[in-house]
Amino acid sequence: MLYQETYQAGGDPTKLNISGVIYTRNSYPFLPPPPAPKMFYFPSHCHSFYEVDYTVEGTSQFEFNNRVVDVSPGSLIFIPPLTMHSIKNDRRSAHLILQFSSRLLLNTLSSMEEHSILVPSGKLRENDVIQLLPGTAMNRQMMELLQNIPQFALPVPENEVQLAGYPCEQEIRLSAIVLSLLSSLLDAGLLQIVSTEMNNVNLAKMQMLLSRIIQYPEDKLSMEDAAALTNMSYSNFCRSFKNTIGYSYVDFCNVVRIHRAQELLLHTSMSVTEISELLNFGSISYFNRIFKKHTGCTPLVYRTSRR
Repeated sequence: MLYQETYQAGGDPTKLNISGVIYTRNSYPFLPPPPAPKMFYFPSHCHSFYEVDYTVEGTSQFEFNNRVVDVSPGSLIFIPPLTMHSIKNDRRSAHLILQFSSRLLLNTLSSMEEHSILVPSGKLRENDVIQLLPGTAMNRQMMELLQNIPQFALPVPENEVQLAGYPCEQEIRLSAIVLSLLSSLLDAGLLQIVSTEMNNVNLAKMQMLLSRIIQYPEDKLSMEDAAALTNMSYSNFCRSFKNTIGYSYVDFCNVVRIHRAQELLLHTSMSVTEISELLNFGSISYFNRIFKKHTGCTPLVYRTSRR
């Protein structure tokens, strides 16, 4: 399980408003076609910025909101900040990942408030994915994005996928396309702006703590220690965490531990009791109760239904 503090191309979302990369696995113009791509997997993770994932060629599966979603060419997925998600069975030979900070909206739109956030609506909320049909405004905007962001052929060394920023003219063009795409999604009822307890401005202050919680979910970090990591007093931390993240500190820790439990149930042979003990739930009954609260089923039912 990961918490990303940078964009996929190495950009800092507290300084860089937007980042876009096209990944391909078949860009070999002078060589015979490569063999069928292997399955790739990206573990459960979240980040402090928005993400738009668009499939150009190939298929994959996303998992978030405790659902598995199949994606195919033309599929678009919209992921708000702090949404846990993972990718599996990734057989895509070409896909675009667009990531942008809440700064892009806050700095551009005077009416956008710190506690406002874009979330899926309508069919995008129901299905978690939409197909962009040829000839539609959203499809044209996506084609513009494909023409205006860099492309990398996988596998590629991580140090070669570094994006410190764009020239001013390109950033204006890219930001304009993204805002136009968001406008089309809003007009179609596929996105909506809602008020939330999450404070996007203060989120950066919590990033080190979030990274610690998500990377080491088995460690029961007390609220006193968590407050110390954020350089806050205990009382200020108690008030600020929920306003910033949208969860109470205890609830957020439980969400993270449940996501880690889901990974262990699917990818290891550990028993439910062993997982409960590893993640320090205290008792198997409490683990079962919290797991069912967040997933709608018990750990054993989850394991048998997903394998």
